[in-house]
Amino acid sequence: MKYWFYDIVRFLLEVLFRLGFGMEVRGRSHIPRRGGFLLASNHLSYLDPPLLGAACSRRLSFMAQDKLFDHWLLGAFMRGVHVIPLQRGEGDVAAIRKAVRRLRRGEAIAIFPEGGRQFSGVMGAAQGGVGLLAQLARVPIVPVVVRGTFEALPPGSRRLKRAKIRVAFGPQIPYTTSPVPTLGSDDRRASRARHDQLAAQVTQQWHRLAEQITS
Repeated sequence: MKYWFYDIVRFLLEVLFRLGFGMEVRGRSHIPRRGGFLLASNHLSYLDPPLLGAACSRRLSFMAQDKLFDHWLLGAFMRGVHVIPLQRGEGDVAAIRKAVRRLRRGEAIAIFPEGGRQFSGVMGAAQGGVGLLAQLARVPIVPVVVRGTFEALPPGSRRLKRAKIRVAFGPQIPYTTSPVPTLGSDDRRASRARHDQLAAQVTQQWHRLAEQITS
């Protein structure tokens, strides 16, 4: 892939977030220097994807609703930064396969496992899909928490507001977990339990990271 466009956009976004919002980033040492990984973030605002792209030391791919690609200018931009179109509300097998291929060849993908923006501004819980994708691709999960984007661009607002923005990356969560008792259940149920276990670990890490950047 050609990444010159991505690198230019990331540089400009980092300047914007640092000068305009005093962006602070913690825990970059937790980001793998090489190899694929899933970046699992809470989701408060439309600012979150560009913020993660600016804060992360590795290039990221995102998964976004396919309808966003219908607008020619936005669609061209999203293709330029290698966004994967995703059909929301149904199991998009093609998008998942594309994401797994990228992860297995050593790329990084950012997802928002709460299932959407949290319009209340309160952190939700990660859903099992993050565990499914990590286990399919056999890559670790890096939890990350963002703070301040809800205040900078609340849901429904079209104007940016002055707000302090913070980002904190947490320790990697291996895709392999301790065995989950099946109590006679079938393999599919056991796999789902492992996915939920990984999602629960992500949520726990989010709360730890949130305490660090709000204290």
